[in-house]
This record gives sequence, structure tokens and C-alpha cells, in this order.
Amino acid sequence: MAFRTMTNDEIAAFLARPLIAVLAIDDPGWSPHVTPVWFHHLPDDNRFQVMTPSASKKTRLFRSGSDQLSLSIQTAAGPTASYVNMQGTATLHPLDPGLLQAMVTKYLQPEDRAAYLANPPEDAMFTITPRRITTGVIG
Repeated sequence: MAFRTMTNDEIAAFLARPLIAVLAIDDPGWSPHVTPVWFHHLPDDNRFQVMTPSASKKTRLFRSGSDQLSLSIQTAAGPTASYVNMQGTATLHPLDPGLLQAMVTKYLQPEDRAAYLANPPEDAMFTITPRRITTGVIG
């Protein structure tokens, strides 16, 4: 079984896909809190954005803890797997309408977008600046 890291072009193409990321945040006294999330990658300044409800557990943990988050984005097909893992510092902001539109366009079929936009569950967003990114293609 072979292993290699992704090229910059492969990383960009991988992160543009409508993949689900797993966000991890410290939960003191427990193992890290992990949850699936939609993500948006800003390649020009290599930052990530994640929408969230302001009352969610991940948001409460972020407000009471450190500004550190991790994302893991991965795919698997038979014996082949690809991944981008990122650890970084985050800031929490009100949800940007442009991000909401970008996420809905990336993740939902055209016929499902209006209903989601009419009542989105998210009202906040994390902007994450990577400290470290690791990539791999196995298989």
C-alpha cells in the first residue's frame, strides 16, 4: 500500500468538493467534541470557514475554552483514502450572508436551496487560520 502527500492542485480540487468535514474542539474533562460540518475553503489566504448555530455545543465550548479547532476532511473508496487535516486558531463571528450562499450552493441541489435559505439553522461562523495542514493519499 503506497502513501504520498497531495500536491497543491490536488488539495485545492479536494477542498472544493462538497465533502463533510469533522470539526474537533476541546471539551475539558472529556475527550474532544467532534461533529460533522460543512466547510468553505478560502484558497487566497488559506483559511477555512464553518457555519454554526450560536447556541451549539461547539460554539459554547469555543467561547469557554481556547481558540483552537481541528478539521479533518476525508474520502475513502475501496482501499484508497485521501485526507486533509488542519489544526488552527479560530475566531467566531455573526454569519456572513455570502458564506451562507456559498455553502448552500456547494452542498445543496438547486431545488433545495430556497427552503434552506428561508430558515437556516446557522447564525454564526468560525473563521479558522491553519497552523498546520497535513495531507495524504493512501492506496
